[in-house]
Amino acid sequence: MSGFQNNACCFSWIFMSLMLTGCGGGVDDAPVLAEVGGNVIWNGKPLDEGTIVFHPTTGRSASGVIQAGKILEVTTTRKGDGAPVGENQVTIFATKPDPEDLSGMGTISLIPERYNDVKKSGLKVIIKSNEINKVNFDLVK
Repeated sequence: MSGFQNNACCFSWIFMSLMLTGCGGGVDDAPVLAEVGGNVIWNGKPLDEGTIVFHPTTGRSASGVIQAGKILEVTTTRKGDGAPVGENQVTIFATKPDPEDLSGMGTISLIPERYNDVKKSGLKVIIKSNEINKVNFDLVK
């Protein structure tokens, strides 16, 4: 083989290796996720609507929808793929438009604002792999 063919072969091998692994790392870099469902209660009744966020100790957070007190569609990267396995701090948001805000951009929190803050919410869960995790939160004033 000539030097050019040798270099071309070597370049092709390196190029294919890079294409197979990608720039962002391999599949091993992806977080382990598990399905999450459950309920959110506010003042003894299911929370009408809101958003729940799962904050793992490292990596990307997951968020889900709250409808009629049910936690739905918890998503980290793809709709409904779940939350990161392990310990997660939790925040919950429930707002409505502020009728006194003339800009139309303001909102009023329907639950105590401490539940919006990862450092103050006091909500934690441990998400386990290979199961549908049922988490329940009974929010108080």
